[in-house]
This record gives sequence, C-alpha cells and structure tokens, in this order.
Amino acid sequence: MHELDFNALLNPLSAGHFLAEYWESRPMLLKRADNTYYDSLLTVTDLERYVSRGGSRYPQVRLAKEGVFYAPEAYTYDVKYGDEEFRGLPDLEKIFTEYSSGATVTLPALHLASAPLGRLCRQLETELDHSVHANAYLTPANAIGFTPHYDTHDVFVLQIAGAKHWRIYRPPTELPHRSQPFRPERHTLPPAPLMELELAPGDLLYLPRGYVHTTETVRSFSAHVTIGVTVYTWIDVLSALVQGAIEVPELRRALPPGFAHEAKARRELSQRLPGLLERLRATLDAQATVERFGAKVRAARPRAPMEFRADAFAVGPDTPMRISADASYRLSREGDELVLQLNGRRVRLQADLSAIIDAVCRAASFTSRGLPSEVSLEARTALVRYLHGLGFLQQLA
Repeated sequence: MHELDFNALLNPLSAGHFLAEYWESRPMLLKRADNTYYDSLLTVTDLERYVSRGGSRYPQVRLAKEGVFYAPEAYTYDVKYGDEEFRGLPDLEKIFTEYSSGATVTLPALHLASAPLGRLCRQLETELDHSVHANAYLTPANAIGFTPHYDTHDVFVLQIAGAKHWRIYRPPTELPHRSQPFRPERHTLPPAPLMELELAPGDLLYLPRGYVHTTETVRSFSAHVTIGVTVYTWIDVLSALVQGAIEVPELRRALPPGFAHEAKARRELSQRLPGLLERLRATLDAQATVERFGAKVRAARPRAPMEFRADAFAVGPDTPMRISADASYRLSREGDELVLQLNGRRVRLQADLSAIIDAVCRAASFTSRGLPSEVSLEARTALVRYLHGLGFLQQLA
C-alpha cells in the first residue's frame, strides 16, 4: 500500500504538468476506477471512528445542512467529572438522527488528528510553500451538501467512499483573496454549469479558488476529504514590503489633521502620496524583502507532532544520538544568535554553540561526550537534552 505524497496525489499526471496546466488556471478531474486508492490515507471506517470515539469534541465534529452549520448545543453535551467539566462531546444519537435527515457531518482540520493526513499536508507545504489543511465530509444519500459558493483557497477533493454529484460554475471573482469571501447576495448563478460530474472512490477533483460549486448525493452516501491550499500572494509580499518601510522616519509621520473629513487635508494627502510611494520605491531592497518573507513563511509552518512515550529515557553524556529522521530544519546566523528553524518554529541559540551544532549536523551519530569541548560536558549534555525535547534529536536505535 503506497504512502500518498504530492506525486501520488496527482498520478498519472506529473507535478510539473499539473503546475503548468492547471494550478490557479482551471479545474482538473482525475478518474481512477480504483476504490482503494486512498486507503493508505483514510478510509470511511476511519472517519466513522473519528465521529464515534469519545475523545472527539466540538469543533472536531460539526453538523451542517444546505450550507448552514448547526449550533453546537443541538448535537453535543457536557459531562461533569468531579470538579472538571468536559464540554462539547458529540451526542451520537442526535448526530445520527440529523445525518439520517440530510445533514452533513464535517470533520474540520482533520490533518491535526490523522497522522497520514498530517504527513501529506506537511509534504504538500514543503513542495508548494503555501499553507495546507484537510477537512472531511460525510453526507447521506439524497442530500444537498453545501449550497453554491466559492472557496478562497485552492482545493483538492479526494473521494474516499460513495459518490457525490458536483456542479461547477465560472468564478465571479478571479482568484479571490482570502479577504474576499463568497457572498451569496452578490452572486447569481449562470443558467448552466461549466462542468457537471460525479466523483467515485479514488477520483480526484482540483478546483482553483473562486470557482463556484454545489454538491449533492443521490443513490449513495458520500465520504470525501478536501485538501485546502491557502496561498500566499503578491499582496502579502507587498504588505511585508510596507511593514519593512517602518524604518523610514518620513513614512512614520502622522497624516495631516482633518484628512478624513476636510477636503483641503485630503487634497494634501493625495498630492503627497506619489512622492511617498517614490520614497518607498527608493528604499526597496527586493532581495532582502523576499528573504524576510520566505523566513516568515517557513517559521509559520506547523511542526510535525511528537509522540508521547511512557518509556522515555534520560539522555546522558554517553547516550548515542542522531538528528531525527522527521526533522525539517535550517540553520542561520542573526547577529549574535544562531537560529534553528525546526518544523515550523524558530529556536534561538547562543552563537558560541555553533561548533557543537555543526558537529551534530555533520555526524551520523554522536554522544555529548564526543562533541567539541568549547563548553563543559554538563552544558553539552543539557543542550542535547534540550534539542531532544524539541524533536530535533532522537536516540540511536
């Protein structure tokens, strides 16, 4: 059974073909005729367990009908245990009753609970450098999923089980920004859809943001997962540029008094603005802006979750260690500090630890005692323990 990654997700297309022909451009449908294609990622049995298990609670399980989410008190309950109260536990009897009458069960942010989905989302983030999340949906037969709308993120739809009918319409707003959500009162559906299709298990549908869509089930229930890609845009880079201009004193001056209600002040504002934009252009360091923005994006990535182990060991001076196989990291110098960017977090270390960190990164395995001795053995061991606690290091098996 294959582990799903970006290439397997797009099979038989290559990633290059997809990015050149479909990404941000047009919908794509892959029919696979393989109802086990996503079994290594998720099955309908897995989804049933996520709904049924006692550990799930609102908003991990939500109900919706025809585009409207239920209030949580309609299908959850609270439990008092001693002095503690456990809130938002799913009432399975109520959930099943509503599901049987046409409600959709949604499992938002399922990549946080499902290890295979989490690995796929992190791998896609590594490939694309955009933010990735996953939701799941269970819809009964003969039901409307969500009413017509568009998303402000790109979507890969993975049909896990059953079937769902889709109608897709041209985007009323080309590539909407996440600050431009769909507002039904402002949009009228065209008389005919751009595409009409039915997804079967193993199929994949890609929708760029902005394409209006609506779904329904007929003879079969449906279980599908959406992989959402919330993109960074040129707007975000330009915003970072403006934030970087905070060091220019002229741009920190107050707007002229009365600028919001006096015509004279507004004229002064409009007259000065071109000069300030030219001042901003003159201070532009494109390379530095891009590097700062890239570092910000890398730092914002969620880190791979650690697994709790009851048989945890104490790291000693002679404990054999290595860099964790799951660690995604980058080292850089910032002034007098060494910065370790590790699985979406920034860890600041003293610059005088550089030789030790370099030795750790070069070695297939090491012990605290064998590391360079610029600092004491006790300090080296404490550093290794700290990096082990972050998930950067693991004990050599």
